[in-house]
Amino acid sequence: MFKNNLKIAWRNLLKDRQFTLLNLLGLATGLTCTILIYLWVHDEYQFDKFHEKEARLYQLMEHRKGKGETVIADESSGLLSETVAAQNPDVEYAAAEAPAAWFQKFTLSVGDKNLKATGQYVGKDYFNIFSFKLLDGNPNQVLADKNNIAISDEMAMKLFGTKENLIGRKILFQQSQVFFVSGVFEKLPVHSSEQFDFLLSFEYYKDIQPWVKTWNNTGPHNFIVLKKGADVDAFNKRIATLITKSSGDTTRSPFALRFSENYLQNSFDHGNRIGGRIVNVKLFSVIALFILTIACINFMNLSTAKASRRLKEVGIKKVVGAGKRELVFQFLGESILLTFVAVLIAIGMVLLLLPSFNRMTGKEISLHFDFSLLAAMLGITLFTGFISGSYPALYLAGFNPIMILKGKMRTSVGEIWARRGLVIFQFAISVFMIVGVLVVYRQIQFIQHKDLGYSKDHVIRMECEGKLIANEDNFIARLKKIPGVVNASYTFNIMIGRNYGDNGMAWEGKSPDEYIYFEGFGGSYDFVETMGMTMAEGRSFSRKFGNESGNIIVNEAAVKVMGLKNPIGKMVTLFGNPKQIIGVVKDFHFESLRETVKPLHMGLLQQDSSQWNKMMIRIQAGRETETIERIRDFYESYNPGFPFDFHFMDELHEKQYAAELRVGLLSKYFAGLAILISCLGLFGLTAFTAQKRQKEIGIRKVIGASVPNLVYMLSRDLLKQVFIALLIAVPISWWIMNQWLNGFAYRVPIGIGIFLIAGFSIIAITVLTVSYQSVKAAFRNPVTTLRSE
Repeated sequence: MFKNNLKIAWRNLLKDRQFTLLNLLGLATGLTCTILIYLWVHDEYQFDKFHEKEARLYQLMEHRKGKGETVIADESSGLLSETVAAQNPDVEYAAAEAPAAWFQKFTLSVGDKNLKATGQYVGKDYFNIFSFKLLDGNPNQVLADKNNIAISDEMAMKLFGTKENLIGRKILFQQSQVFFVSGVFEKLPVHSSEQFDFLLSFEYYKDIQPWVKTWNNTGPHNFIVLKKGADVDAFNKRIATLITKSSGDTTRSPFALRFSENYLQNSFDHGNRIGGRIVNVKLFSVIALFILTIACINFMNLSTAKASRRLKEVGIKKVVGAGKRELVFQFLGESILLTFVAVLIAIGMVLLLLPSFNRMTGKEISLHFDFSLLAAMLGITLFTGFISGSYPALYLAGFNPIMILKGKMRTSVGEIWARRGLVIFQFAISVFMIVGVLVVYRQIQFIQHKDLGYSKDHVIRMECEGKLIANEDNFIARLKKIPGVVNASYTFNIMIGRNYGDNGMAWEGKSPDEYIYFEGFGGSYDFVETMGMTMAEGRSFSRKFGNESGNIIVNEAAVKVMGLKNPIGKMVTLFGNPKQIIGVVKDFHFESLRETVKPLHMGLLQQDSSQWNKMMIRIQAGRETETIERIRDFYESYNPGFPFDFHFMDELHEKQYAAELRVGLLSKYFAGLAILISCLGLFGLTAFTAQKRQKEIGIRKVIGASVPNLVYMLSRDLLKQVFIALLIAVPISWWIMNQWLNGFAYRVPIGIGIFLIAGFSIIAITVLTVSYQSVKAAFRNPVTTLRSE
């Protein structure tokens, strides 16, 4: 019986080639999108899950209260992890970290090789906490000494030409400090959110940056591993008051959060998780489900539409004894067979598209047929085959054999409304995806073109190192003489994201118990001018006014928070030191547009030995290439041994929105494919309808019906369904996209224009899709039609 059913199924597929091709193309396209999204979602969920102690690995975060709200910060005092470990026997390992994200790149030198590399400072238990594979070295000792350095096997090959027997070898750091190799670790997995080329001791960092050893300054990340069986909730209750007891600060409260969850769920509001990357994961999971649903709906509609061709087969089988169960299994088997073929085609399409997909997503996904992937493929095949084939199977198996053989079968009202409902649902999804793409595109355009309050274009940022440190003023004076250099200044701020913040600002009328976060900015002379900022009141720092170390500039948000009227000349204190406000700079966005502009204070940065210094150089528009080459030549002669490394500010700014850019790009492609699949279904339905009504069309033509009348007759039902889909999809898509936009403090409005564009687009697509078959049917010779009937 199985062999017989398989043979019948295969013959039916070959007999109705047009419908088979449409079904295969729709299913294969839908499955291709689903598999690609599955691979992407699976890849996202793999981040930071490979650590052996993942279930007990936590990052110490902070609840911060202020102005009636609570926020969560992933940074804290450099003393937190060691203090928590000393006071809590539940802690097995603890380490602080000055993350690589703080720094651009450092210079490592061996002999005449000078290489830029990404590094960070970490506590001695770092390799006991994280499962990064040490190829050489003891995890307990690798960072125990301040003069130790651990390097990746890739960096080892670049510096030494080997990764063997390197323990004790010297590496010159920043052309000034000698470190000794104490460990070589394997290149970090792509699924690690921690990425670096080398590691130095956090104890060494404490020596060169004393602020790390205070409770009031925050910035470092802190990690712990709890002992097996430890209750993290009870642990969090014990450490909740630790910062208050240590510093007197009642606004900050530490707690432990599972480290592996931070990659996806890294956005918070009022102390609660509101999203992060998990929002995009959920979004694309829903999109995959939508696309697969559209493909299944196509299958159902086309299968039930062509059911009339198999009525006699069903009737005869029932007469000779076939039960409903056997018929259901037969038609479900046909559906699963077709789905299996579609899956094979989809796998081929995935292999073909994967390189382009990786470029779009910035991933390194590969199609390895391991158990989890094969299980997922099998699940998708059976799910799709069962869902798409269940309604046609039950529909065909439920026919009355007597009515079939008498030729009195009529399409029921329930069948018509079921098919219409599926088409409406299909187009409602398409409308939602068009609206989503338009909203995401407009928000990205808004982000890219919004006035940030400073000019990011034609500005490069580079690190001050080597001879530049403590000689920045001399370097800048000579730099400005290079043709094409408009202005230059130095700062310790990265300008992209928060860099340094504090609660140390006080002013007349402020309550002693009130803690308000201020971002701290430091810039040398010409910093405001180099960055293209605008003064709302007062002036910027100038050499004309002599010593300006006692002066300060604030932004408009700071003036508002402090409640100052006529702020110029007012006195404030910063960590107890009196400061006079000499200027108010207009608010500028130093964080992404997801955040509101925070109050900030800006002091005059004197040249010193701080390795935080960054150089900002504004270049004349249109002369970037030649000017950068001149700067490179000057830099390498001024600062020998340090490779010239820089970044354009506009590129750094755009990286903040890499996730949104990818969402926009992928949404555009997936929305297009969803609409394509819908159109394939419409095309097939219209072809079937025209075929089914050939006799009616022939008679109408004979009695004088025009081609436009016939096209309208064949199209009007589908257009009605599209209008109903619009009525359903518009309010739902408005609500969902509003939720997405709520992740931005600065956002575009969702105007009626977006819905009008979506509506006109889906109507135009429908008309174009059905027109071909409608016009073809309307132009057919009625004599031929009636003769064949």
